[in-house]
Amino acid sequence: MCERYVGSVRHSHELGIEILEAAEQSVRARMPWQERLVGNPDTNMIHGGALFAFLDQLGGLANAMRVFPSFEITPTIDFRIDHLRAPTPGTAIVGAADCYRLSEHVAFVRLEAWAEGSDEPIATGLATYMRMKLPNAGKMVSQ
Repeated sequence: MCERYVGSVRHSHELGIEILEAAEQSVRARMPWQERLVGNPDTNMIHGGALFAFLDQLGGLANAMRVFPSFEITPTIDFRIDHLRAPTPGTAIVGAADCYRLSEHVAFVRLEAWAEGSDEPIATGLATYMRMKLPNAGKMVSQ
């Protein structure tokens, strides 16, 4: 399901998101280092906006895993990232998202990112997403 989503969303495709693992309420993925995503050519590090977009996509996927096999649209309400350290230049970013709570109208997600090959997080985040149930949404998922 996650691979299908990533393959169908242009934004995810442009970031090069690769799903590593998907579970009941969480997802892990990788965003490869790409020269076009570099924010400062002198440092060769991925731009903070690309990191934000990557983690936001993972948050949406964690929501989808939590409600699967149902389907909901989950626009971002609020998103906070704490940038803990600079990513290693020229290195892919690995991210994880966990949808730890669902209320009737809001999904709550914890996120973390680190440079591939490192255990030290480069960023952590918290996000909330609006839950919008769609009539007959299951038909869209199964097609």
